[in-house]
Amino acid sequence: MTTLVMFSGGLDSTAMLVKLLAESAEELRVHHIRMANRENRAEAEQAAAERIVAWCRSRYRPFRYSQSALDFGELEAIPIDYLCVAFVACQVAIDTPACDRIAVAALARDTDIENRSARQRRVFDALYECYRARKLGAPRIEWIYPVYHAAKRELAAALPGELLEMTWSCRRPVRAAAGFRPCGACKACLAREEI
Repeated sequence: MTTLVMFSGGLDSTAMLVKLLAESAEELRVHHIRMANRENRAEAEQAAAERIVAWCRSRYRPFRYSQSALDFGELEAIPIDYLCVAFVACQVAIDTPACDRIAVAALARDTDIENRSARQRRVFDALYECYRARKLGAPRIEWIYPVYHAAKRELAAALPGELLEMTWSCRRPVRAAAGFRPCGACKACLAREEI
């Protein structure tokens, strides 16, 4: 059994990764999507994801890590992230022997989370059915939400301070001399202020 961990490098997905590493012995495949769009956050998120993965590997246990990229940089509209996650999760699940679970860091307090999660699973199921018709993949894949009932403050408190500082949440980063700094005004930055 292998769990595919969809990982952004943000607070929620980092807390989920640490929880799975510390509280389970199952094989993990951690996957980051470098999602380029006009918000220009892909580079900052990828840098955070790579630092966090290296930190977790050195302090917990080995796990497989991979990345993929979706480039929507030429579009005016911002793509719906959770649907992109469903598409990529399907491709990576097929590429992961014995993958029978997908872990997502959705929180109960996320906007319209019940409907979003249901739509995400429907998109995944429609795509996965194509692979199952070719006898690929596990007969059944379960979606799990390991940090669903946690509050952001609780997730932050569960992480070592050094690791918390590595997480990235800003949707519209500002380029700075030493990389990027959070904009301080987007929805993600405002939620991060609460912690």
